[in-house]
Amino acid sequence: MSTNPSHFRSVAFGSLAACVVTLASSAMAQTVVDRPPNLKPLPASNLSLVADASGSTLRFSTTSWNNGTGPLQLEAGSVDTGSGKQQVFQRVFLSDGTSFLRLAGYFEWHPAHNHFHFDDYALYTLQPVNAPGGSVRTGSKMTFCVMDTTKIDTTLPGTPAQAVYSTCGRYVQGMSVGWGDTYGSHLAGQEIDFTNNADGLYQLKIEIDPKKVIIESTESDNVSCVLLDIKKPSTVAVLDSSGNCSTAVSITPNTAQAGTSVQVTITGYGFSDGMTVAFEGGNGPRPIASNVRLASDTSTLDMITATVTVPFKKRGGRNPVWDVRVGSGGVLPKAFTVTE
Repeated sequence: MSTNPSHFRSVAFGSLAACVVTLASSAMAQTVVDRPPNLKPLPASNLSLVADASGSTLRFSTTSWNNGTGPLQLEAGSVDTGSGKQQVFQRVFLSDGTSFLRLAGYFEWHPAHNHFHFDDYALYTLQPVNAPGGSVRTGSKMTFCVMDTTKIDTTLPGTPAQAVYSTCGRYVQGMSVGWGDTYGSHLAGQEIDFTNNADGLYQLKIEIDPKKVIIESTESDNVSCVLLDIKKPSTVAVLDSSGNCSTAVSITPNTAQAGTSVQVTITGYGFSDGMTVAFEGGNGPRPIASNVRLASDTSTLDMITATVTVPFKKRGGRNPVWDVRVGSGGVLPKAFTVTE
């Protein structure tokens, strides 16, 4: 897409103040906006654990994409004299063909990529799920050069056949409807330090627009997760790539005799009312969960209680050990054993 730098300078320093919608009036503006973008991350892919003399690094690729009704368009404004960064305004398009600008953050020079990046676009977090001694790690990458790199869904209305935001512009960046922005695992910032962390199960969470600085049609789908089994020096097994962030951590008690019922407590991340509990992967009498209730919902571990009933069968299965799944998210493997 061709750009005219002098035009964007005149917008930034001339009539921009009259066009900017402040935070106080943004809720009112939302009522007339019907072509906002909607950013959604795909689960991380191309995962690997790289070991060298300095330690271990988890590397991965990420793609965020726009399934909204209008493009994400970011335009450069004036330089903030305090921080030295360049202001960024989001242009939001309306159904009547007009648009407005709203302050969305800052561009800053990214020396590793040799171009300007938009601050606070994404956050990478690695959480231990079942890794005794493991700790939460976050990625250092927060800035992105937003552009059309990957077609995701060409059936969405308004999806262009060709990339519109095809360069990492200094004055305009963006993402078209139906297109995504992919960062490969080989690029700077596409990693989390795993040095001296414990082996075990981890959840890698990708969150787009974590500080909610971009106007979107919904904020409820800005997170995706993968469940990983990580073992040093170089093993990363993907256990669940559905993107769901509901993940079981433990179940207590973790055994029951065939023909009996037990009350269990399940802990994990991202639990909510109405989630189901299911047992998978074993054979013989399958445990059945009933009276599933959300007992605790916190910013860390959540808790679910349930009644688990194991039907009676004269012969048990050859593999009476079952995986536990809460909701549609990741599973807790080999977590519940049926005894005779």
